[in-house]
Amino acid sequence: STETTLDLMEEEDVELVILKEEEQEILNTAFDNLEFATAKAIIKKTSLPSLHELADLLNKKTDWKISIEGHTDNVGNPANNLMLSKKRADAVKFYLTQQGVDADRIIVKFFGQAKPIGDNDTEAGRQQNRRVEMNIIQK
Repeated sequence: STETTLDLMEEEDVELVILKEEEQEILNTAFDNLEFATAKAIIKKTSLPSLHELADLLNKKTDWKISIEGHTDNVGNPANNLMLSKKRADAVKFYLTQQGVDADRIIVKFFGQAKPIGDNDTEAGRQQNRRVEMNIIQK
């Protein structure tokens, strides 16, 4: 079931790294610019420069790990949304590994539509819910 999958994805408490302002800006820009083709796990070309900058930062800070969490809105089948959120988070992981980031330093989680941050009854809210969150954590 979907709930079982979500329970398996819950990790023990991890400690977030306190980032310098310029490091946080790189992470924020990568998050803000990250876009996918509609209903697909294909990262749009416009998102690649900021993801590349994030990869460069991760390659310099080898003691960091990154947690990548995929989320969707509630449109469509919940099981399909769960799989789409996984594929999108995996696409970000794949891109970062192609830029030299060690796959062991990348933790992928996926939640589908289970953790909305916006109102799924509005287009703006659904857009907020279609996201891949990234956090830097202690290794």
